[in-house]
Amino acid sequence: MDELFKGLLTAGTVLLVMTAARHGGRRVAGLVAALPTITAPTLAWLAHDEGMPFAISAAIGSVAACAMLAVFALGYARAARHGGAAVALLCGLGGALVMAVPAKAASSHLPGALVLALVSCALTFVAMPRLGAAGPGRIRHRPVFCSMWLIAAMAGLLTAVATLIGPTLGGFAAGLLSSLPLITGPVAMAEHAQGGHRAAAHFLRGYVGGLFGKAAFGTVFVLLAPRAGAVAALSLACACACLLSTVRLRLPPLPGVGLPPLRTSRSTE
Repeated sequence: MDELFKGLLTAGTVLLVMTAARHGGRRVAGLVAALPTITAPTLAWLAHDEGMPFAISAAIGSVAACAMLAVFALGYARAARHGGAAVALLCGLGGALVMAVPAKAASSHLPGALVLALVSCALTFVAMPRLGAAGPGRIRHRPVFCSMWLIAAMAGLLTAVATLIGPTLGGFAAGLLSSLPLITGPVAMAEHAQGGHRAAAHFLRGYVGGLFGKAAFGTVFVLLAPRAGAVAALSLACACACLLSTVRLRLPPLPGVGLPPLRTSRSTE
């Protein structure tokens, strides 16, 4: 029953993020996708079923995994300029796999995991392609490779599978599985198919900015859970992540940072 609930939660979140991308702007959608919507309930279930030490270990793993997610976003955004959604997804996943080695090494202690996550996210944010302003309005409805409902169902299924095998693989694996880009990947591919590589890059840039809040979520949980309990720690950690995402949303884009704007013969927005 827990696996079914988590799968349904993931599917609903995918629909929410894709709706935000259509109506609230891609930057907002990226920040929403970075929120610990999957990680938070996973930690709650792990604390209940496996004990607090295992949940804390998984939380540290989720913090270290933010470095992998940042590299995934960068790899996808850069590869999307030259290939289709499938090729960009493979490039993003390849970069994330390379980053898995230092992430695993840093996952044994919170300070190392946090430093790796923050440094990786900051460097990735600077290196993301600068593509000009992204219009906040609705995205044009054009035929896509599959519907958002199918994307949501696929993400929900993958999450249910991850819930089944995560606890048997250890704390880092559980935290990593709860942080996989099950939402980000499908939404980036849908944005890529509908609006071109620029649309995907705008979404992923917002996502990388939101990863700072995700790292803060795991950090707050690890620090508070032994003293305050899982429920209070999760509540405060979620509040911290939402607060940082809200602050990040209100900040203007950094001018003149990163790669120069790409020039194309026609607009993809």
